Amino acid sequence: MRVLYTLLFMLGFSGTAMANCEGPNLFDQRPEAERTAMQNAAAEAPFSEGLLWRVEKDGVVSHIIGTFHLHLPRHAATVTRLRSLTPPPQQLFMEMTSEDQLGFQRHLTQHPELFLIETGPSLIDRLGPEHWTVVAEQLKERGMPPFMAARYQPWFLGLTLMVPPCAFDIVKSGKKGLDLQIEALAQERDLPRMSLDTTERLISLLASDPIEAQVDDLRWSLTLGTDLSAPEMIPTVIDMYLSETIQLIWELNRADMLAAAKGDTDAERIADLLQQVEKDLIVARNTDWVKVLAPALSETPSLIAFGALHLPGKHGVLSQLNAAGFTITRLDL
Repeated sequence: MRVLYTLLFMLGFSGTAMANCEGPNLFDQRPEAERTAMQNAAAEAPFSEGLLWRVEKDGVVSHIIGTFHLHLPRHAATVTRLRSLTPPPQQLFMEMTSEDQLGFQRHLTQHPELFLIETGPSLIDRLGPEHWTVVAEQLKERGMPPFMAARYQPWFLGLTLMVPPCAFDIVKSGKKGLDLQIEALAQERDLPRMSLDTTERLISLLASDPIEAQVDDLRWSLTLGTDLSAPEMIPTVIDMYLSETIQLIWELNRADMLAAAKGDTDAERIADLLQQVEKDLIVARNTDWVKVLAPALSETPSLIAFGALHLPGKHGVLSQLNAAGFTITRLDL
């Protein structure tokens, strides 16, 4: 659960937050042998490092930028760099435009059964007092009365809790993450803007598990001592993103998650969860996106912006576009 919500946090369900949390880079604190093993594992992934990429086919040139959905001061320089792209893009693809994000929110409002426990016991009773106390403390740290979340389905509770307490003031300020800053640039230039994800697709990924299975996963994650926002990981993820060592983010999360296991049963369950997260949240979405992007980028110079973890790997967007005949070149930010 910890890696799931850390990845969700980075991949886009908190577009206005700023990682205002300070702390050490946990990767740097690892023993050298562990760091080397993770770096070697990351290096095996195609396109393991890099954020800005030129993709070309049949003389049509587009650009892909791996984003971080939290507001960071460095984003201003990135947007400046994107202003100078040659040829200038004629359209923007992103995970979800701001208009479609509002549509996602409206859909939930119109279908409360997707995110609320409408019948039967609340989370308080389903989790039991010991586990609910842990959740309640995390809610209080974010200024939210626990009773308000007692009827949330666990998947929605996870989205609620994934912003760490130290970032909440910035969340309220409305500062934009890189995706929304790029969208503002496209609006300024009056470029068409298209979403790669759909509300239906995201709902099927996030809210399809039965409530019993969601509660069981949540209870289990709490036995591992998990804070759903993994706040101690945020500074490390930011450092890795800014240094463009993207695949290493996944390798560190994988190692941390497996280290939390309290026995063989936990380890097996964690390994299954990691595999499912990668399959559903990364690989499946990448494949769906490339089905849209490959024909579009063959015809029109475009700018594509999506969470950086979708870039690397043999099933990453870059590898799939490369297999579809595109030439891929890393550019400096």
